[in-house]
Amino acid sequence: MDIDLDRLIALRHWLHAHPELSRDETETAQHMRRFLAEHAKPDRIIPLDGAGFAAVYDGALPGKTVLLRCELDALPIHELNTDLPYRSTRDGIGHKCGHDGHMAILAGVAQSLAIRPKSGRVVLLFQPDEETGTGARQCCLHENFTQIAPDFVFALHNLPGFPKDQVICRLGTFASHVKYAAIKLSGKEAHSAQPETGASPAFALAEVTLKARDIQAKYDQPDRYALVVPVYCQMGVQASGISPAKGEAHFTLRASDSATVEFMWRDLTDFAQAKAAQYGLALELQTNEEFAATINGQIPVDMIRQAAATLGLGFIDKATPFRWGEDFGELTQRHCGAMFGLGAGENRPDLHNPDYDFPDEILQSGIAMFVALVKSALA
Repeated sequence: MDIDLDRLIALRHWLHAHPELSRDETETAQHMRRFLAEHAKPDRIIPLDGAGFAAVYDGALPGKTVLLRCELDALPIHELNTDLPYRSTRDGIGHKCGHDGHMAILAGVAQSLAIRPKSGRVVLLFQPDEETGTGARQCCLHENFTQIAPDFVFALHNLPGFPKDQVICRLGTFASHVKYAAIKLSGKEAHSAQPETGASPAFALAEVTLKARDIQAKYDQPDRYALVVPVYCQMGVQASGISPAKGEAHFTLRASDSATVEFMWRDLTDFAQAKAAQYGLALELQTNEEFAATINGQIPVDMIRQAAATLGLGFIDKATPFRWGEDFGELTQRHCGAMFGLGAGENRPDLHNPDYDFPDEILQSGIAMFVALVKSALA
């Protein structure tokens, strides 16, 4: 591969030092566009939702289209790596999921495309807003996405806790369906000496929160996990004389399939509706974030397995899905594709940890895997 690893490491360090949150990745996208224009010029750029864009590299002859995706956004997490010369320059924001490394990997793939494929085309998707679950969906729904129409879609995610240069994959669900939603109840404020003159959400919220435990027990199975986790609750003011009128509880629901998540949400909201009626309250439901399950297809999984074998990388066939969500599921719902993990080292901080930093030494493995998948998909 004709890549400049030192330049890619420098790119990764710049991205790490200049993180931007979801829906605010303008500078990151502009920097990536400049880098590609100067060091790996695409045949064209296709603007997509928000700061997102696709860089297209055309082969000499018509053929299949393979899309590779990376993410532009960082997290609202303060960086603790004070010893890093390229630590975040933005207080409270950090690349704590390794998206800076994913972007550098795709930049390396772009460098390798200086010699275009004989046929087909490669599309590198620089996607916004992965961390809140809407970026992939909005890119797919953008009118310009019809210009891409991929035959195969691939993405990777660095995985601390797994040995370096190990490829982790599985057929079927790779990352879970996740719904983050709120149940809001409103009634009538009253003096706490006369609570009967008002309608407080206090007991209804308590009962709904406890009901989450029963619903999880109903659906959680040894061979198919399910979680209903209360993550936030707010009600009233800090005053002894007020019985509150409003309150809300937020929950994160997770399972390996979308149907189970929707069944759990239905049970929880049906119970909330009954409690609202019992206590004379109005009910409002709100979905804040939702990540479709990432479902890996047989053909792309076989390609990933073969690519790892060809490159001499270890392959781990994971027995169970990852519990976290990944919005790449929006792409695998619509197109044949798969996501795989790339081991980032066993003794590294976890993802979303204030100490986490993507290891530069796995850049080459990530680039090599994507290049091998491109060759396989376009063959």
